[in-house]
Amino acid sequence: MSENKEELEKKATESDVQQESKVEEKVTEENTQKEENNTTQDKTTEDKTVEEKATENKSEETVKGSEEYYDELDYQEKDQAEKVKAKTRSVLREVLDWVLCFVLAYIVYLNINYFIGSVAGVKQNSMYPTVMDGERVLVVRPWLTFSDLEYGDIVTFEAPIEHKLYVDTEDDLPIAQYEQYTGLTKFLYKFMNVNKVNYIKRVIGVAGDHIEIKDGAVYRNGEKLDEPYIRTSVTTQQEEEYSDVIVPEGTVYLMGDNRDSSLDSRTFGCIPLDRVNGYVVCRVWPLNKIGGID
Repeated sequence: MSENKEELEKKATESDVQQESKVEEKVTEENTQKEENNTTQDKTTEDKTVEEKATENKSEETVKGSEEYYDELDYQEKDQAEKVKAKTRSVLREVLDWVLCFVLAYIVYLNINYFIGSVAGVKQNSMYPTVMDGERVLVVRPWLTFSDLEYGDIVTFEAPIEHKLYVDTEDDLPIAQYEQYTGLTKFLYKFMNVNKVNYIKRVIGVAGDHIEIKDGAVYRNGEKLDEPYIRTSVTTQQEEEYSDVIVPEGTVYLMGDNRDSSLDSRTFGCIPLDRVNGYVVCRVWPLNKIGGID
């Protein structure tokens, strides 16, 4: 009886132990399952995080690549624009240099032309056969020679604008009439030859000479002039107004060698010395006729 009781207790104890063991195994399995679930969840989360980071990095790389591309385009455009600007500046600088050279050369030409002399083209036949239309002569300014005009000198001078006698308030003098310029118009006329017409003639009389034209010849102070420079068949025709004058102070009496086709002092009177451009020194064109002029 006592042994049966002990066996029952023993069995009960073993049963309890087995139940406890099952419970512990179940708990252990649940914990293990939970751990596995947590591990799987953590791994999934980690994988998602890694994937998101990879996506973000890829996006950042794409954006960065795009920015670098646009930066490269901007750089190329800026470089091209700078090249265009530099080329434009170079062209403008070259153009300005040429313009400046032409301006300086023109200024030098004007100064030489006004103060020293110039090459003048003959556009009339009033000095035929001495100087003919189309020829070019070298003209030197009067103040460079330090001498007065003499008989027979060939000169160029400003053409009078009217073929009328200039009447002084005190004396009626046979002096050619000129328009008086002032200010800028005077500068343009004198220095730059704007609206300026020049004639070429020969000195026949100087201040104080009595010039008289009669019988087809020229008389100076009562003596008939020997004029080998005009053609023998040509005679000097008497004009209405200034064929018998006394040359006023500060002027000269000028005539062309081609007396039949010359507009000269017989028509418009004596020429003031300050209207004389200069002496004709020599002929420079055509080449086969280069040399002095008598």
